[in-house]
Amino acid sequence: MRILPFYLLVFLVFACEWPFDTTPTDESQYFIVSISHDITRIVDSAIVEISWTEVTIEDFFHFIIERRSAIESTWIKRATISNPTISSYTDMVDDDTTFYYRVSISDINGNARSGEASTTIPLTTKLFVPADYDTIQHAFSTPITDDGDSIIVSPGEYNGSLGVLGKNVVIKSTHGFTSTSIIADDYFRCVNINKGVLQGFLITGGFRYYKDGTSNVGGGVYASGSAILKNNYISENTAPGQGGGLYLTGNASLYNNIVFHNVGDNVGGIFISNATGEVINNTIVGNSIAGDSLGGVSITNSSVIFLNNIISEHTGFDLLVTNDTPASVVAYCRFKDADPTDSNGNIPEDPLFLEVANEDFHLRPDSPCINTGHPGDEYQNNNGSQNDMGAYGGPYGE
Repeated sequence: MRILPFYLLVFLVFACEWPFDTTPTDESQYFIVSISHDITRIVDSAIVEISWTEVTIEDFFHFIIERRSAIESTWIKRATISNPTISSYTDMVDDDTTFYYRVSISDINGNARSGEASTTIPLTTKLFVPADYDTIQHAFSTPITDDGDSIIVSPGEYNGSLGVLGKNVVIKSTHGFTSTSIIADDYFRCVNINKGVLQGFLITGGFRYYKDGTSNVGGGVYASGSAILKNNYISENTAPGQGGGLYLTGNASLYNNIVFHNVGDNVGGIFISNATGEVINNTIVGNSIAGDSLGGVSITNSSVIFLNNIISEHTGFDLLVTNDTPASVVAYCRFKDADPTDSNGNIPEDPLFLEVANEDFHLRPDSPCINTGHPGDEYQNNNGSQNDMGAYGGPYGE
């Protein structure tokens, strides 16, 4: 009776190894997997070829192909192959990262051997719209787009609200806002952004109609986190709440944008709240509340750097800075509420735009806003002269 368990144990050990033809000295060589591809730039998806050595076993059941990426901790089944003569599998990858593959061969009793291999897909750092993707949102949302990448956008109208959230990506138009626009869906804000840079777009159509019960702020843009908006034209947006053109919070910043003819509750242009970023060299003109040219910009409970901006054409206030904002710096700006004796370089004089009726906010040669922005070298115009106030001045201006 004591001998029987011994023989049963010996049988089970050999039964586990028996289905496989050979027993190599190095068991890692039992089943060799290799990967090949000719990918030089991935857009959307690409093909990789997984192959393995031919191994003959008794009572073959199937091959199992599994995959995980560099950011995944668990294996995901890609295929089950029941034909023992097959020794390769074609897979589609959708990211520019390292992929790990595991191929297992098993018999009907569940005995299995596996082999693993990996491959790294070359990085794609620039995506093009519409050449690679038909929409900006699609290009941003693909797993191929990572922190530090760029999305380059050709001229055209891009319909649909845009969410730029969670990735530090530069989204830039090739020809600027005169030929490239982001147009919101009805009842939706045009852009939500909390990271990266959005540059060179006409941003329009946000909340273009009121909807019962809606109280959202920022009809055109809600900018938070570390977002940067640069060289955009934000126009014809409506917010049932504050900031028809734009709501700014967190460490988000604005450089060389034009904010024109937006409608909001009390503040039609820009509402800045709980913010710590920079607002430099912007032009905010003719924003309103329900058709009346009321407030242009309000700064509340913030510590922003507000420099070299022109605020004009509001029958209410141009700029309102509330008492809970002592840490904010407002200097070298044009707004009609400025004290003529202001020691911070702020002025109340007419900025003398070239042609407001045709939305041309370049400055006339005799404008008091020319060469009267911040005198620091970091704010100089492109020609090396002292900063011009407004969207066309400074290092990011024309």
